[in-house]
Amino acid sequence: MSFAQPSYLWALLGLLVPIAIHLWSKKEAKTIKIGSVQLLSESKSRQSSSIQLNEWWLLLLRMVIISLITLVMAKPQWKSKVNNSKLTYVIEPELARNENFMSRFIDLQSDQEIRLLKSGLPKNDIENANSEDFSSVDYWSLASEMDALETDSIIVFTNGYAKGLKGARPETNHHINWIVLDSVQTIEKPLLAYQTEKNITLFTTSNSPVVSKIAKKNIEIGDVYQLASNGDSLLVSSSSSSSISNSTRIPLIQQKTIEVALVYADSLRSDKTYIEAALAALSTYLDREIKVESYLDNEVLENKKTDLTIWLSTKPAPVSAQKTLVFKKDSISNALIKKGEDENTFYLTERINTENAVTGRLTENLLNILDVYKEVIELQAKADIRSVTEADLKTNFIENKASKTHQASWNLNPYLWVFLLILLIVERFVAYKRTQ
Repeated sequence: MSFAQPSYLWALLGLLVPIAIHLWSKKEAKTIKIGSVQLLSESKSRQSSSIQLNEWWLLLLRMVIISLITLVMAKPQWKSKVNNSKLTYVIEPELARNENFMSRFIDLQSDQEIRLLKSGLPKNDIENANSEDFSSVDYWSLASEMDALETDSIIVFTNGYAKGLKGARPETNHHINWIVLDSVQTIEKPLLAYQTEKNITLFTTSNSPVVSKIAKKNIEIGDVYQLASNGDSLLVSSSSSSSISNSTRIPLIQQKTIEVALVYADSLRSDKTYIEAALAALSTYLDREIKVESYLDNEVLENKKTDLTIWLSTKPAPVSAQKTLVFKKDSISNALIKKGEDENTFYLTERINTENAVTGRLTENLLNILDVYKEVIELQAKADIRSVTEADLKTNFIENKASKTHQASWNLNPYLWVFLLILLIVERFVAYKRTQ
């Protein structure tokens, strides 16, 4: 057995505390009232000058409880030797579904195994390989999980997607060999379409290991683009074929007019003018109507749902679950508009003028707040196949010199917690009965 935090074992000196308490604690004398002492026989009384332990069963329970608390803090682990596999292949699930790629592992030896590059690193099987959500891949988090594998060597086959690198580069006790499969393929496909009262805009993506692009264009319903029967999707056919069976179905999202409520004070009327001009420019750029309703801050604002409420006043802004841009001067902020405490609150940190409207990217910030292309960004993130090199994926290898033999560790803390809880209940019961 070993301890993850052995320094906490010094807390065992705390065992002296209950011993000291029991050595010097005494029961209160019980007074018995009697009528007369005339008939009581005399006996010699003797008082012991030695210190004796009081209620040793209760003392033993309390010492065991302190010992258990110390062990829980020290995190004991029971280690046993295991038979390591000689070589472990870790394969990205997308590759594991490729029969041509997996054919190279047909003659796998008995001391080798295949695992999938996903949470838990499960052994390869059809169900696990077909259930992978590639948007949740995190290479470095999975590399940390590989430290628990009972193996002498690890080889990882992956597409090396750049979106899979999250957080800081980890430190591992296993030397992991990353193999990124090269691909020069460029994938072009439609993502989705937005429909307004005026037109339908189609967004397409072009992805390769080097670059990821999004393009948009206005389309008309015809042979290539057809509305689905339910009206919530679009069927996109190749230019050479208009067959519905060969069409790609993509979402068709109805875009309504963007409604903005602008509340202002007379002292901030010029700021209101800049924001109205920025929203008008956005309406032209998006080719989509943005309806702005203005109110003075002393007027009663109707409680209606809007896409954005802009509060240009020094009066407290109303609490709302809707997106809100509030004027809140912040002299130390280096951004014209900054994010607030939650995802729906934003702050305008200074008065708007001709200079900072440009340098502070007022129009661009308003576009980000409205988040009109949220669905496109989400789909593009899933379609992104930009890749990195083996050097980018390499973890910081730290050799474990303490033990060259891999051992399985069993955490004993859950069992100690249960035993500790039982002893605490027993100790309270005994203390109550013994009036300690």
